[in-house]
Amino acid sequence: MTGSGVVMNTAGVSEPPGLWLRGRRIAAGLTQEDLAERSGVSVRTIADMERGRTRRPYPSSVRALIRALGLPDATGTELVARYRAPGDEPPPAEPAEPAVPRQLPTAVPYFAGRTSELRLLDAMLGDGRGSTGVVISAIGGTAGVGKTALALNWAHRVAPNFADGQLYANLRGFDPAGSPAEPADVLRGFLDALQVHPERFPATTEGLAALYRSLLADAAMLVLLDNAADVAQVRPLLPASPRCLVIVTSRRELSALAAAEGARLLSLDVLPEREAIELLAARLGTDRADAEPDAITQLAALCARLPLALSVIVARAAAAPNLPLAALVTELTELQGRLDALDVGDPAANVRTVFSLSYRHLPEAAARMFRLLGLHPGPGISASAAASLAGVPLAEARAALRDLTRASLILESVPGRYGFHDLLRAYAAEEAARREGGERREAVHRMLDHYLHTARRAHAVLYPGRQRVDLGRPRALVTPEGFAAKPFALAWLRAEYQVLLKIIDLAAREGFDDYAWRLSVVLWTFFDVCGHWHDGTRMHRTALEAARRCGDRFGQAHALRGLGTFEVMLGDHAQAHRCLAEAQELFRRLGDMHGLARTDLIMGQAFEFQGRHAEALAVVKEALRLSETAQDDPYMQLVRASALNGSAWYNAHLGELGQARAHCTQAIELCQSIGYSPGEAGTWDTLGFVWQRLGDHAEATACFLRAVALEREMGSRFNLAMALAHLGDTHVSTGDLRAARLVWAEALTILADLHHPEAFEVRAKLESLNPVAL
Repeated sequence: MTGSGVVMNTAGVSEPPGLWLRGRRIAAGLTQEDLAERSGVSVRTIADMERGRTRRPYPSSVRALIRALGLPDATGTELVARYRAPGDEPPPAEPAEPAVPRQLPTAVPYFAGRTSELRLLDAMLGDGRGSTGVVISAIGGTAGVGKTALALNWAHRVAPNFADGQLYANLRGFDPAGSPAEPADVLRGFLDALQVHPERFPATTEGLAALYRSLLADAAMLVLLDNAADVAQVRPLLPASPRCLVIVTSRRELSALAAAEGARLLSLDVLPEREAIELLAARLGTDRADAEPDAITQLAALCARLPLALSVIVARAAAAPNLPLAALVTELTELQGRLDALDVGDPAANVRTVFSLSYRHLPEAAARMFRLLGLHPGPGISASAAASLAGVPLAEARAALRDLTRASLILESVPGRYGFHDLLRAYAAEEAARREGGERREAVHRMLDHYLHTARRAHAVLYPGRQRVDLGRPRALVTPEGFAAKPFALAWLRAEYQVLLKIIDLAAREGFDDYAWRLSVVLWTFFDVCGHWHDGTRMHRTALEAARRCGDRFGQAHALRGLGTFEVMLGDHAQAHRCLAEAQELFRRLGDMHGLARTDLIMGQAFEFQGRHAEALAVVKEALRLSETAQDDPYMQLVRASALNGSAWYNAHLGELGQARAHCTQAIELCQSIGYSPGEAGTWDTLGFVWQRLGDHAEATACFLRAVALEREMGSRFNLAMALAHLGDTHVSTGDLRAARLVWAEALTILADLHHPEAFEVRAKLESLNPVAL
């Protein structure tokens, strides 16, 4: 042991920290690999710490190991201190801390009243009651009563008490346009915010919840769960840390949450008359309120003192600053009809009446847009998608959306994206059913067309030549979005990701089976490259069922190939082989040699992941043979280039380095002749690997640098990161550790930003370098 620090074991005997750590690991029945998997610390780091080779480990690594061993945090603190012997040099800088999630939406402006409720909430937070569990405040009440407004206002007030950040989810418990949020989907969103890559997501809700609780075990985190359907939806989302605060809002009583989890319940009623009047006066302005005090009082009563209704009537009054408030009182009194979900038993307290008042004063274009937005599944819609949904030019759509925003009937959550409160969505959907008739299905058809063709365009920019599915032309009045460069295409796919998943479900539910399978298949490469393998699996199962319902064997073949791809990445090799074999057979029967050849390439990957390189080489050679039968087909030329590169990769792993080099040369010549830059870049990377195996590090470096240059030119971030990672390996082989550190650091930055699993391996390589020696 090079350091002088020691720690005390359970028997009271002093021993070096490394030996103590090894003893605790063995006592827990863990191998170094087991501990690495549990803690996220590399095997090499653990081995070096146990053998005394690591003089000053990162404190974060020490604490991660202590938690993984199930030992108290105090033990980790002591071990860190023991490693820091007096007189030693300062420890190396900690790795950059992960971003702290700050997911709370903006607090509602002009929040007024609720003083007694806020005092109760403050008292709940201050009263620990000796509990060792998480503090839960459950805010319940009828729809539109201001649960979310109160929760957000209070959450922002107390957020500084929670240093590890805030998580937020709208659980959509009463969303009329769809089902409540699945706890598993919410947990995946939280884990993503906590920087867990999708590859590490467990397959079950229980596993996701366990990982979530583990990550928050010692955290001081505020979690806001808005609009819960019931207790069963909330329970998997509860952390276990006594330093966490969970705020839950729901229209339903959550007494079971109080009984089992010790939640503090707060039930909201409508605002007291004084507070409702104060809210109206504050938002309308004192001059206008003082001029018509009786009208203010009547408006508060006619709105049932319901915060949502008050907000809508304020927007109506603000849109007509010269209209007397008494006129609004008359209009509101005369309007008939009611929104059933918000009927509080008083004819004057009817939110449908308030919505109808605002809706009736809309220009016809905005009113029609409002109705059609009720057909969109959410959670948000872009102006371009709204234009296609309504079948109008983009400028007209934006004008209608601006009118709706001014009327407080929609919210522009971020510039260019719009969302509904679930109650407003109910009213819009109701009006669409009543007014649109046969236009409803045509609007849904246009909406599906918009997302399908825009997704295809984004895919073509990001991954040229990877997909060959005939979509035909977009329908009339549909204007898909275009992308000038890869960053814009990728940004669109990320922004619309949750919408696209819902659109696929909607297409299957509404009987648009050809859209359900085509959109899933178009997104195949995006699911794969970004690591969304669980979502990709579910969507491709939906695609397979849809293709079978409409008897489309071409769709079935593509869906099966996609399923096989994701099963490979998720480690279910038996299921992967079954899906890919069935896809091969279907493509063969259809005479689709391009589809068959691409499936062969994926089958090769399935063999590779099992370490069966000889079988991988055999199946990729079959893809190569198929590509040679259609040399006039540009898609098959791309397959040929990929197959040559794949053959070289497997040859290299089998020790056939001469053959691998020959295949690389052929692939590069082909790529250059057809202008296939992505294939050329990938093959330069493979050739660099071959030269590295041959021991010619100068040639390897030259190849990797060619690959890096091409990837930079194309803006292909993932492939650039992998080429940089391989270049770093070569630098290490030549002893240039400083250069290795530089390129690995850049690779890690890219991979971490892409949430790609290769980031873990590159991070481990960086950690293996001795900072002092550099």
